[in-house]
Parts: sequence; C-alpha cells; structure tokens
Amino acid sequence: MARSASQPPSGTVVPAQPPAPTAAVEAALARVRDALDAVFVAVHAQGGRYSLSIARDKPGARLIEDLWRHGAEGMLQQVHAGGGSIGTNRLRGQSDGPVCGKLVASALRDRSGAIIGLLAAVRMVDQPKFGPTDSAQLGSFAAEMSALMNAPTAESAGLLSWSAFQERARTLENAAGATAGCVLYGDLDQLHVLNKLAGLGAGDQAIAAVGEALQDESLPQGAGVCHISGDRFAVYLPGTSLSQGRRLAEQLCRIVSERCANISGLRTRLSISFGVAFVPAGDGELTQALAAAEAACRAAKDRGRGRVEIYQDADQSIVRRNDDVLVASRLRRALETERIGIVAQPLVSLTGDTSTEYFELLVRMVSETGTFISPAHFMSAATRYQMLIDLDRTMLIRVFNRLRSARDEIANRRVRFSLNLSGPTIGDPSFLEWLATSIGENSIPGEWLQFEITETAAVANVAQTQDMIRRLRARGVEFALDDFGTGVSSFAYLKAFDVSMLKLDGSFTRDLLSNLRSESLVRGIAQLGQSMGIQTVAECVETEPVRARLAELGIERAQGFLFGQPVPLESILSAQPAVAPAAAAAPAEVASAEAADKAVAGQS
Repeated sequence: MARSASQPPSGTVVPAQPPAPTAAVEAALARVRDALDAVFVAVHAQGGRYSLSIARDKPGARLIEDLWRHGAEGMLQQVHAGGGSIGTNRLRGQSDGPVCGKLVASALRDRSGAIIGLLAAVRMVDQPKFGPTDSAQLGSFAAEMSALMNAPTAESAGLLSWSAFQERARTLENAAGATAGCVLYGDLDQLHVLNKLAGLGAGDQAIAAVGEALQDESLPQGAGVCHISGDRFAVYLPGTSLSQGRRLAEQLCRIVSERCANISGLRTRLSISFGVAFVPAGDGELTQALAAAEAACRAAKDRGRGRVEIYQDADQSIVRRNDDVLVASRLRRALETERIGIVAQPLVSLTGDTSTEYFELLVRMVSETGTFISPAHFMSAATRYQMLIDLDRTMLIRVFNRLRSARDEIANRRVRFSLNLSGPTIGDPSFLEWLATSIGENSIPGEWLQFEITETAAVANVAQTQDMIRRLRARGVEFALDDFGTGVSSFAYLKAFDVSMLKLDGSFTRDLLSNLRSESLVRGIAQLGQSMGIQTVAECVETEPVRARLAELGIERAQGFLFGQPVPLESILSAQPAVAPAAAAAPAEVASAEAADKAVAGQS
C-alpha cells in the first residue's frame, strides 16, 4: 500500500485525542485473531495517534510494522471511500514491495458515526483468502471495538493523578493553621462479576462512572479524588474529622449505587466499599493513612460490602490487616535480600529407637539487625498477599544448598529433615517439576527428606498431592500428615495419601492429663498407626508427665520444648548436634512460642 499524506474526506469528524486502548480492547483483539485465524489483528486511530496490535509470530510483527509505517493512512482513506470496509488478497507492505499477505479491514466510529480509525486482520500468503463471511464477522467485531474505544475511562473523568493527589494532600496538610484531614480508600465491589457477565468493556464503563460519581459537589473545598488503579480509588478530605469522613463516605456509597445501576444495558447492583483513616501529622505522602484506610476497606468488604468502616486501633481485624500491609513489605524485602533463616527442632524417640534422627526445619525471617523473627509475625501477611509459594521455595533452596555443602558431615548419619509445604505451593503446577529436579543421587538424597502437609492443604489439592507423594516416595522421600485429628475426614485421608508419619495436633497433647477424650483419641491414633506401620508423633510436649503418658499410650516420637527449642540448622549439621535447653524460657513463654510455630505448620 502506498504512503499517503492526504487528509480524510471532508465532513469526517476527527477527535482531538482519541481515548487510549484499554485491557478490554486487547481482549477483544485476541478474540478477533482467533475467530478469523489471523496472523495479526490491529486497531489504528486517525492520524496515527495510537495503534495496538497482537501478532502470532515475528513475521507477523514485522509485517504490521511495515503496514502501519507505509500504508495506514492510505488504508483509512480507502475505508472512507469504501463505505466502511475494504479487503485485498494482494497485500503489500510498500507499494513496490512483494505480496506478503491478505487483509480485511473495517471502520471504527465515534458516537456520531464518524470514522475515527480502523480494525484490520491479516493472513499470510499461504493462508486461505478472506471471504464475505469473514468480512461480516470483522464488521461485528468493529462495532464492539468502537463501543469500547468510545467508553469513558476513569482518567477522562478528570480525576487527579497519584502524584497530583499526594501533592495536594501535602500542601494542605502542611499549610499554616490547617487542621488534620482524613483519607478514604474505596474499592468497587465484585467488579469481576460484571466483567464476566457483560465483558471487560462494561467494567471499564463502571470504573469511569464511579470516578465521575466520586467528584461530588458536597465534598469539602480542596478535596481530591484519585483513581489509584483498576477498581481502586482514594479521596482526600482536608480539615475533616473521622466522623465527618464516614458520613461523606456513606454519601458517596449511595451516589455510586444510584449512578451505576445500568452498565452496557445490564441492570446490576454495583456498590463500593470505603475505609476511612485519619491523616497523622507528618504523613504528607499519605503512606500510613492510606494503608490504614485500605485495611478498613477490606474489613468493610468482609462484613458485607457496600459499607464504610473507620480504622480504629481497637478493631483487631482491621489492625491485623494494616499490620499485614507493613509486614508484607518487610517480608518481600527479606526474600529479595535472602534474609531467611532456618531453625531445627528434634522429633525425639519415646521407644529408645536411635536408628534415625528426625528434625523439623522451621522458617524464620531475619531482621535487619540479624535477629530471628517468628512466623507468628509474618505468616498472616504471607498468606494474605500470596507470598507462601515464594517463601516455601526460598526456604527449600536455602536448605538444599546447606545440605549439599554439608554432605560430608551428614553422610554417615541416618538423619531425616522434615519441612512444611503450604497448600498454594502444592497446587503450583511448576513446583513439583522444580522439586523433582532438586532431589536425587547427584543432588539431595531423598532419604534425607520428609515433607509435612496439613490435611487442609492436601484436601485442597488432592490430585497434585497424590502425584507428588507417588513421584517423590520413589526417590526415597517420606511424607507426614501434620495436625492430624483436627479435620473432619482425617482418617479417610489416610487411605488417599501414602504417608509414613502422623503428627498429632498439639491440642490433644496440652490437655492429655486432664481430658479423657483427648487421652482416648491419642490411644486410638497410636493403635491405628501401629497397625498401619505409620509412625506417630505428638507435638507441643512441654512436661515430663505428658511425655511419660504418651509413651504409655504407644506414641513413638514427641516434639516440643521439653526436648529442645528450635536452634539454627548449622548446629544440627555438626557431628554432635547441640540442642538448646528448655529451661531458657518460662513455662508461659514456652507455650506461647511453640504455639506460634505450630499455628503455621503446613504454611511455612
């Protein structure tokens, strides 16, 4: 196609700045490509102000680059002259170039019907020609694409950028005589449902409508509204108390509901949830305030959606969420800088069997000062912000590297190290392949390892768990079912999962001497384990009378501070491992610390 500098025919309306392509446009392009079996599809705006394309391969990408550079404006002229569509079976990237493919294109129009761009689909030379059915199908896609391109966006609603939003808050908060304000964090409820029912374009329209609704006339002077990203918004309210902020947030909730009742012809009950937080002195960047408001917003969603919650120090669920935001950032830095430590705790034989040593390896975050931080402080954040897979893999890499370097020290010892695996890790399709390549004669012998899985994690991924157990047991790895006895189907899953060890939940151990039901359950599990050839281990053993009673009931191993606190892995790898005495902590502190470890068993 020849290069053309000609202007569009008279009467054509050309917008000063066409709206930018959205994620919905990209998704629609992918559908066009698949429906027409095209090597690439693309949208192109009048005057070349934007273009967006999806190519199947590098030749397709090169072809579209040549096409847009040398023929896009000429194609637009032909679309005008051809009544809105064109096609050719002798497509050339340049007027004097070789035939390189086949093309069909259809016009994109604004709300008035004027042509503002085109939608094109291209096949390579060796593909079939485009027929009338293909042209009609592309025309239908072009109408859908036009609606998407003309949809309002949150940015077009006149909202502040994030930097402008922060600058406004910083200026007003630091002004002489100014009283502190508050910030609202808003999150549109269940936008994914609308996207699924009506398409991504409807979601884009909903976000834009919310942006318009949030700029209400009743907001105080100097207030600012920011579209953070996706379905999330922030509102800064200068000189506003928390109670006033709550009333304004509730008002905005009502306005959003009223204005967003009909999106793309679909009547739906859209709503937005808000969290309100005070802006503390010196927080001109709104970092602390926005984190607190986000935590309150998540609590509002948990408690029913379409509502407002104020961040309060006394509300533990909100405090936990706010803490998780801060802890997650620290944990992410720890993972990036490899500040992850490993400690070990022995599983001691109650029968005098010393043929094999067992140690459970537990993860710790290492603070910037070098101290170990218990998982009780970071596991909630790791779970909430989907960091368990990264945490598990980082721990395994660290353990595997240390075991390789200590091969000579432990080669003559019969020792097995037990590590916890979380549910998300077990369900990760790539994890088993990675793990299988790390275990073997030339790497880490499977005979050195045991993986602990909780019933909850195993049940959530039954097929993956069974496959993992089958493949790794063939390499000498053993498996333990952790927290046994707490689930509704613990005994049934003994048939589904080929495990070598049952670890009784600590709740049975703590009241063993005072609760006959606990004692009966422990005795039953011990007998079951013996009949099935499965070792039994009692967790959280802290006193000598409990240890003695467990041995009488037939439990084979025990773990707890009676035998030793968790110590750095390095001391276990020595020829004569050192075990820290239990007397270093008071009984109440011991119980608390051990409970923190066991609370995250199977997650770390």
